[in-house]
Amino acid sequence: SKGFIALPAIIFLVVAALAGGALVYYQSQQSEVSGEQPATSSPVAIAPVALAPTLAKERDSTPAPKKEVSKTVMPSPTPPQQAQSTHPAPPLQKLGATSDAQQEFVVLEGEVRNAQEKKTFFSPEHATRILSDLLRLEENGYLKSEIEKLRQIVYDFSPHLQDQAKQSQSAPSAYKTAAEANCASNATPLFTNDITDMSKVNYIGPPPTMGAGPSLKTHSYIGTDHARVPVYAPAAMALESGSHYIGGPYMMEFRVSCEVKVRFGHITEPVEVIRKLLPSEPKQDSRTEELTPITFAAGELVGYTTGTDMAGNWDFGVYNSTVQNRYADDPDWGNSTTYTSAICPFDYFPAGMRSAYVAKFNSAALGGNPPHGEPFCAI
Repeated sequence: SKGFIALPAIIFLVVAALAGGALVYYQSQQSEVSGEQPATSSPVAIAPVALAPTLAKERDSTPAPKKEVSKTVMPSPTPPQQAQSTHPAPPLQKLGATSDAQQEFVVLEGEVRNAQEKKTFFSPEHATRILSDLLRLEENGYLKSEIEKLRQIVYDFSPHLQDQAKQSQSAPSAYKTAAEANCASNATPLFTNDITDMSKVNYIGPPPTMGAGPSLKTHSYIGTDHARVPVYAPAAMALESGSHYIGGPYMMEFRVSCEVKVRFGHITEPVEVIRKLLPSEPKQDSRTEELTPITFAAGELVGYTTGTDMAGNWDFGVYNSTVQNRYADDPDWGNSTTYTSAICPFDYFPAGMRSAYVAKFNSAALGGNPPHGEPFCAI
């Protein structure tokens, strides 16, 4: 009977234990749903036994508790925009100016490199224009090393600049042509004879004018419309230098006095005694060379000309070393006595003869060579 009584007691205890476990499980699930922590005093091994699949899914969807991690903070990578901000781009206006300068430099570089490749020389006017453009770019901040490369090429292909450099290395009085060494001083010589048959002159372009390039011209133009006209010495003078070049074909310089020189350009037929002193084949550039002095009396023939192939005109220039015209202080044109010592070629003629030249002044006839400021010749 004791064993019979003990059996119901054991069954009661088992049922009570199961009921208690169920109650604890229900409370733990309610705590998880409400966000509360389950009681630490609950029995340990009962919840896993009673887990249903649906409840397992709910538990999986619940965020896992955060893990403790190291508190060392790694720097985030710098975005590309921030990395570039250490080298800010120039303002748009600056970029525009740089672009214009670059474009101008490319044009000049092409011009200079073309002469270098073809091995052609620069005329004094051409070289002056390019060097002044390069100087302006350099003054505006363009890369000096690139400017210097082109500048050196211009010097290498400008024999007249090399000659000037050689002369400047000597004492000012050390270099003299034979004509200059034997000259007589006279800063105001008188021109007693016409330079050509005046009845054949259609117009005269007084200096200075500005040609394409730009190219400053400080001599006058004598327009004879392709007619073959004589060229005479306006005063007693001695041949000093000359050149025979493509597009000339001949240029001749004469010394009237120690201070005054006369230049004739685009002469097609120099007298034989002059022609024999010059190269038989025309050169690439118009650089003159010193010639054996030959004296000519006033009114004596020095050649014939039909002028340039296109315009049918030719050059007559006069230069006085005692004169400093308005180009002497000009940064673009003040580097050559051809520019700075040029005067009105007709100022040394007597008044009656001078008026005949002035009457034929017509700057409009030059077309592409417009006047450059006030003419040297007063009317």
